[in-house]
Amino acid sequence: MLLFALFLGGCLGKRKLGLTEEQIEKMVLQARPNTPSADVWSKAIKESLEELGQPVDKEHVSAVVAVISQVSGFSISQKNRRMGAILREKIKSAESNEVMRFIIETRLDQKASNGRTFRENIDAIESELDFEKWYDEFTSASITKPILLVLRKDASDLVTTIGSMQVSVKFAEEYPKKPRNTGFGSVRDMLYTLKGGVFYGTAYLLDYKRDYDDWKYVFADFNAGHYTCRNAGFQKMLSNLAQAKIVMDGDLMRYENGDSSPSATYEAFVGFLKKKGVEFNENQVRSDFSKEKSREFEKTWSYRTTAELHERKYGRLIHAVLPDIPLDSPKFASRNLSTKWFAQRVKSRYNHCMRTRI
Repeated sequence: MLLFALFLGGCLGKRKLGLTEEQIEKMVLQARPNTPSADVWSKAIKESLEELGQPVDKEHVSAVVAVISQVSGFSISQKNRRMGAILREKIKSAESNEVMRFIIETRLDQKASNGRTFRENIDAIESELDFEKWYDEFTSASITKPILLVLRKDASDLVTTIGSMQVSVKFAEEYPKKPRNTGFGSVRDMLYTLKGGVFYGTAYLLDYKRDYDDWKYVFADFNAGHYTCRNAGFQKMLSNLAQAKIVMDGDLMRYENGDSSPSATYEAFVGFLKKKGVEFNENQVRSDFSKEKSREFEKTWSYRTTAELHERKYGRLIHAVLPDIPLDSPKFASRNLSTKWFAQRVKSRYNHCMRTRI
């Protein structure tokens, strides 16, 4: 019996460890057959999931692999030929008067550390990392200090999502855990390492409590912000109950410069309550809506009342909806892309990864 118990314990211990690096490597290659250093990527994925306390199973590995494949194609700082054009636009906007134009144009014709002029080096910018290196050196000279005073921006303001999973630098800086084996630089430096990019991206993808029944909602939240799909589900229920058209963008409050104000959804909800003669405290409603970016919103009076009314009338509640939010970023050419498109695309990659024989 003792031997059996030891054997059983050993088996359970092995199962707890989850997939091996070799198995994960197969999944990486299934997603991108010619991925360089697939073994290094698999190691980073396994370590990140373990350090974050997430299951190292096929579902969670597939989710991470699918996002990396979609977002960067397994590149620490993916190529983006639009970065040079973005920089030129920033320079043009900075040339607000003749003095600034003279300062900037003079600096552009000076030589950088590689012997070429800053103007010439713009053509060689192919990634966010190239962008940052160029900008940091360009603004390091005393002649260009006034540029920062006018723009009130440095490279960290101009490039806010970086790494292999394009995670927000602000999120990474505020996240309480730190990845192992990524050196001793800043969080921004860590995001430009293979392990750091995977770690923080995986944290944002998985490390929040949610009750979705489909991975597509997790992928949409990764793109648009945590609980966006849950909030869009609330908007859909409200739209059904109020028989009103409500944009399902997942935003229950309007934000500007860090301050919140009532949104169209908020006004529609208050109007619906008044029309139906439901007694309510508007301060309570506003307090409820302020919890839109947390799981706590589901426990509020506003959410529970809407869910109960919807279930009573339609026989079910709607917990999540894919928001059709346009993707608007200078990092990619203008196309008809949206959060819904992103989630469906990543879900397709996830399904493909799940079919890997390991």
